[in-house]
Amino acid sequence: MKNNSLLVFLGIVFLSFTFDKTSNIKLRLQAPAGMVLVEGGTFKMGNPAGDDDEKPVHEVTLDGFYLDKYEVTNQQFCDFINVKGNQNEGGVTWLEIKDEDCNIEFVGGKFQPKKGFANKPVIEVNWFGANAYAKHVGKRLPSEAEWEFAARGGKLSKGYSFSGGNNAGEIAWYDANADQQTQNVGTKKPNELGIYDMSGNVWEWTNDWYDDKYYRTSPSSNPKGPAGPHPIKKGKVLRGGGWVSIDKELTVFKRDFNAPTNCFYLNGFRCAKDL
Repeated sequence: MKNNSLLVFLGIVFLSFTFDKTSNIKLRLQAPAGMVLVEGGTFKMGNPAGDDDEKPVHEVTLDGFYLDKYEVTNQQFCDFINVKGNQNEGGVTWLEIKDEDCNIEFVGGKFQPKKGFANKPVIEVNWFGANAYAKHVGKRLPSEAEWEFAARGGKLSKGYSFSGGNNAGEIAWYDANADQQTQNVGTKKPNELGIYDMSGNVWEWTNDWYDDKYYRTSPSSNPKGPAGPHPIKKGKVLRGGGWVSIDKELTVFKRDFNAPTNCFYLNGFRCAKDL
């Protein structure tokens, strides 16, 4: 009976074993379905040749985390609001469904993607809606530093300007190839970690407030963005560029922001999760 209990316990612990050259056992976490393990590490955040808010380049060390392999789709967001409703938060609804650019409709008492848009990233969703979705599925929004580290390829980074390469057309949907609309997630080349669309398709909400001077004072370990009420906090950070962006907006270090209440046809998100 004790042996059977032990086997059951081991069966529900999502760990796999690998052996190094000295035969020491190492534990390697298995990522939840649809997510990628981003091992903790240290990297140089920012761009010495970029805009002022991308400077100074500074060293950041992060703990490991999981990140969604794909951007959250219209179908996934419909599944969420069909349970929770399209709630009002911050004076606005999570999804601006009345906007002509929204790819979700309300038909027969149910939210559903418009025809052909089920596997395209959700847009017209504000930060509150993205954050609520993340909590609903047991996840969270990534910090800005986590987002950039993952976009760069984490510990496997090859130093590309875009997430997964230096050729924008191979890894991103943007103004040169997107045909003026979002495209199905995961149809371009992934980055070094196997994550898709971190350059292009939609700008992605992060958890951090935006501060154009934050890099001057950012903590070196697991930075979470500026804390506390402050007039320079103009909005929540967005990363990655979108389907109408020019190539320089697709870089792994480009920063943008918007008010957390803002729903926009370029903005979507993906989720992170603690180990």
